Amino acid sequence: MNNTYNAKLLNTDEMIDVEVEEVSVCPRCKKGMKPLHLYSVVMMDNNILRKNYFPVDDEYNDFTSPAKMESFLLCSICYQSFLAEYNIEVKCEDNEFNYNGDDAFSLSPNTYIEESFDKSINDISPQFVKIYNQALAAETNNLDEIAGLGYRKSLEFLIKDFSIYKCPKDIDLIKKAPLSQCINKYIDIESIRTLAERSTWIGNDEAHYIRKHEDRDISHMKAFIKATVYFIGMILITDDAASMLPKK
Repeated sequence: MNNTYNAKLLNTDEMIDVEVEEVSVCPRCKKGMKPLHLYSVVMMDNNILRKNYFPVDDEYNDFTSPAKMESFLLCSICYQSFLAEYNIEVKCEDNEFNYNGDDAFSLSPNTYIEESFDKSINDISPQFVKIYNQALAAETNNLDEIAGLGYRKSLEFLIKDFSIYKCPKDIDLIKKAPLSQCINKYIDIESIRTLAERSTWIGNDEAHYIRKHEDRDISHMKAFIKATVYFIGMILITDDAASMLPKK
């Protein structure tokens, strides 16, 4: 949703209206909201300011220039403030100025909120939960080049721990086996095998110089891992239910 913020043009007495895409999710509480605008400032190159904003004859030159806007906003849900940074375009034509931007390219502070998993997942693979959340923390802090490796590692622990749960006698073989081999040998449920295999492909791309799957990224890998967790969780719950014996 677009909104217009009244902003101070730095190093001038000008107050200008800038149209941008409004932030819809709070970077602190992660909830959908409509932020309250507190204050904005627009920064432009000083040479452009001197040349175009202070004309001797009160006639502005036609020009288009990039600029940056920082907006101080307040979340309407958690009532915590945050900073949104925008790239905007300043355009002057026939003495008329327009200021337009797109989505915020940075939100800060971008608070990390730990992903919670069912107790059954925590019980069989606590390292998966730990590594997954460390990868999530990296992604939250814009460390996207290393977050994918973390998600890939978390998947390996989840699949191997689930394989050990199913075949405890093969624990040493499972620990030493490559992830792809472990999936093919020990995961006999088609839905889990497909999700784990595709997650591995994307995870391998995160570790290599050349990507084989250009149309996929860590957002897809995360979705596949979460689906894998879901199906494994259902099996664990079913096994727990099957362990109940009738009482006389």
